[in-house]
Amino acid sequence: MPWVSRVMGDLSGILVNLLDRIITDQHGRQLKIIDPVSLSSAPSDFQLSRASKPFRRYFSLLVNSLVMVFLVQAFSAQLIGILEGEPLYVIGCSFVTLPCLIFLLYFHRPKLLEVRLVVPYDGGMNVHPIPEGGSIQTTMSSKMFRFLVRDDSVIDTPPSLRIWLVFILSLCIAFAIAIIEILGGDYGRVFSLVMALPMTLILFSIPVYAWWASSSSWIGLPTRLRDAEIWLIAGMAAGIPAIMVNSWLTPILVPSSWPLDFITYTISAPIGEEIFKFFAVICFVSSIKGPKSGFQIGFTVGLGFAIAENFQYLLLSYAGGGFTGLFITSLIRGIGSIPGHAVWTSFSGAALGWWLSEPQNKAKVIFLIHRLTSKSMDLIESIGIDVDMDGDKSGYDGPEYTMLQAVKDVENPIGVPNWSISKDKIDVISTSLISSPIRIWLDLPDSLDGQGNLILKNPRESTFISESKMKIIPPKSLLWGLLIAILGHSFWNGSGLIISYFGYEFGLSEGQVIMTSLLWILILVITVLLVSSLLMRGINSLSE
Repeated sequence: MPWVSRVMGDLSGILVNLLDRIITDQHGRQLKIIDPVSLSSAPSDFQLSRASKPFRRYFSLLVNSLVMVFLVQAFSAQLIGILEGEPLYVIGCSFVTLPCLIFLLYFHRPKLLEVRLVVPYDGGMNVHPIPEGGSIQTTMSSKMFRFLVRDDSVIDTPPSLRIWLVFILSLCIAFAIAIIEILGGDYGRVFSLVMALPMTLILFSIPVYAWWASSSSWIGLPTRLRDAEIWLIAGMAAGIPAIMVNSWLTPILVPSSWPLDFITYTISAPIGEEIFKFFAVICFVSSIKGPKSGFQIGFTVGLGFAIAENFQYLLLSYAGGGFTGLFITSLIRGIGSIPGHAVWTSFSGAALGWWLSEPQNKAKVIFLIHRLTSKSMDLIESIGIDVDMDGDKSGYDGPEYTMLQAVKDVENPIGVPNWSISKDKIDVISTSLISSPIRIWLDLPDSLDGQGNLILKNPRESTFISESKMKIIPPKSLLWGLLIAILGHSFWNGSGLIISYFGYEFGLSEGQVIMTSLLWILILVITVLLVSSLLMRGINSLSE
């Protein structure tokens, strides 16, 4: 029932506003029904806080990844079925793609939060009705504000060391299961089958989450959770055209007498995958302020692509070699291939960030996006679909977006609500989503000024932090950034094949070729980790 508050004194003989709703209770007292305060705009300096629940993000990542894995594979198969004229194949795959699309749209629908802010106010009330019934009571006179904000919470992951320890533990468990599978006979094989699915789910997702957490802490840019998730999804979606090129187009174009596998691994896959991942990064130009944010988006898009690819590789490795194959593949891909995909795409993403750091370049891109959007709306509504739901199909009806407006939008970007995270109910220093993030060095105890404000020491005086001179700065040229990504990818894929080929040519036994290949993979993994570390140092020395 609606909240009512008693009107002090007798209302008889008093002129009452007809809009007020007055009721009389069983004791003859007249009561006025008070409606909840109307929604208003949120203050410009409004900041939200929420409890830290970092491991919940892992389960969100896992669910999104599984859905996208099925969607990428099924939709790619649908496209190939269309191109090859297989209608039954297309219809069958639609039973996978449609539920996956519906789930993604529902799961990532815009989330709005209703905020109720009660502040002291002379002449206010002590009781404030709320829409669902009941009220909020205060001990002093106060005023209540209600407003809706979008859930722009900052990505919150556990310390990366904890996740890496979970990954190491998972590898140890996989190794133990592999021994049981080998020595346990039929019982060992049954136990292996039972543990295959849960261990595959863990081993394909945990290393991506670990690299995600590591990159977030290394880069130091506060990132909205919904942004990070959509970057990952875009990276996974880039797998659809990559599969089309590798599985359908390349076999058609390459003559049968040529080495198809070698060409696919060293030319087709690196060029196609890196270009499509770069296109995925371009979709987020509005979020790229400079090389640092470009690197971050490129790194995350690369992780998304890797996680979609990783699940397939782990399943194939278990099918071909049991838990032994699963263990080896998880180890190699977890610390080598996954960061490799991320690092290669981060080069092109950082190069795009360099280019977009020039205001005129970013204004041109934003202007082009608005122009393409309006033209696309005109095209879609011309075939009878009311995209903007304005009751007619006349196309884009909004004001014309000019280059001058694009320049203004670049110079005055729209901000987002601030969030802070508190852990274990203890107040901690945290950065907010602001245009120029503040870096906080924690070394010797800092002092407080007269008003209780924290005075941070000059970071150059810190005895705990020293800047290493060894670092890698990504190139400023778009062409070179994309070329480095392609060449790095090609070298990773092709060098192993070349070593195996020449190993057999030189008369090495199969066992010797395998050991040589594993040794080379170890060198590649160490190289990727070293490049990742130096690249992170170089990125941290740059601005957004």
